[in-house]
Amino acid sequence: MSRAGIGHQGLFLSALQGLLLCCLMPFAPAAVAAESALHEPSGQEAWIPTPDGTFAEYVSRNEERLRTVLQQSYYALNPRPFGPDYPLERVLQMRAPYELLPDFQRCAQGSALPGSGMGFLLIHGLTDSPYLLRGMAASLTGRYPCAIVRGVLLPGHGTRPGDSLDMRHEDWLRVTEFGVDSFRGQVQSLYMVGFSTGTSLSVRYVDAHRDDALVKGLIMLSPALAARSRSAYLAPYLRWFSDWLGVETEHDAARYESFSVNAGAEFYLLTRDLTDPEFAPLSVPVFMAGSGDDTTVNIEAAREFFCSKTPVGPSRMLWYSAQATGSEPAALCPGLQVLPAEAPDQRVYSLSHTSISVPPQDPHYGFEGAYSICLHYGDGSADFNSCVNDDSQTVYGERNLGSAGRYEGKLIRRGSFNPHYAQMFEAIACFIDGNC
Repeated sequence: MSRAGIGHQGLFLSALQGLLLCCLMPFAPAAVAAESALHEPSGQEAWIPTPDGTFAEYVSRNEERLRTVLQQSYYALNPRPFGPDYPLERVLQMRAPYELLPDFQRCAQGSALPGSGMGFLLIHGLTDSPYLLRGMAASLTGRYPCAIVRGVLLPGHGTRPGDSLDMRHEDWLRVTEFGVDSFRGQVQSLYMVGFSTGTSLSVRYVDAHRDDALVKGLIMLSPALAARSRSAYLAPYLRWFSDWLGVETEHDAARYESFSVNAGAEFYLLTRDLTDPEFAPLSVPVFMAGSGDDTTVNIEAAREFFCSKTPVGPSRMLWYSAQATGSEPAALCPGLQVLPAEAPDQRVYSLSHTSISVPPQDPHYGFEGAYSICLHYGDGSADFNSCVNDDSQTVYGERNLGSAGRYEGKLIRRGSFNPHYAQMFEAIACFIDGNC
């Protein structure tokens, strides 16, 4: 039964819901619609591996579950639920965990080959799927062809939005630990690469395993160490009265567009101690890249963490600032570099939370990609349709760009790619190689 039907408490509930809707809306889609079968648990949520299982088994088991849920929940009702270019097997591969293995015969010839003895564990964000870091996985494989690259799928994600109603951050941590342990005995150095909530999972892991010599560094894209609102601590209470902050038609082949209250609550519980002044500084070097205009998470909290809790010298942070919003950091520190966000040739005037990890060539989210983030205009509205279909009347940016949904008279597509991705990746490789 939906928790929305449990014991409403009159004015208290109304006030609590109103407050939480305000404080959590940076996470959530803009409109609320009627629930559908997609917004109930599937009973086939992402599989949590056993500690002694193999990563190949983990991938296979989750592909089975994803195929079942996608077929029953989407493709049995509509042969093209995400459009003609997204058959079931393509969507399955977008959402599934994966591993990219080197050519062991070639790479066994000598340790000097790029990536020999190295591993990368990629961890996606809240309501996302492994696809949000697929471009980064390809970049890492291209630069370090002898490395092992693995991407995990967090429980509650990838299948259908209803599975986010009961997900728990403790299970995300279990999968993160499994992912790290899967590299033991196979590599000598491991880098954890996180996007959004994946960054907080990485920090939680190294904090709980401070003697683990395997992990050599954290790469944190759109670092999510705190919610934007100071009232986010109320989220765990609201979920007992209401299930959803936003229920949407699911257009995106890569991730959920609906947002459950439980998702926000578990994010808060995962991150609530990371910005505590008593949190011990990390000994593991950190690379961060984020937008000063991020409307999803508190980028200033990430900057403060970088400046006070990461090793000076090897650590580095790229802060993308937009002239239109004046989104500069509150303070500077060693290793923090402020860079312009704009790329007018690609109609980009600020960077969003969702743009940092994606290269502009991405076929789904890229500059000429098939999908545009326009739900803030309301699904099916005239502005929504223009935002999706009319390149000449749109620009890219975060949701705070311009006013009344427009910047210099044009509609705003929420940024879904990083026009500076190539330069950012060079900085990441420099961080990994230690030759900055």
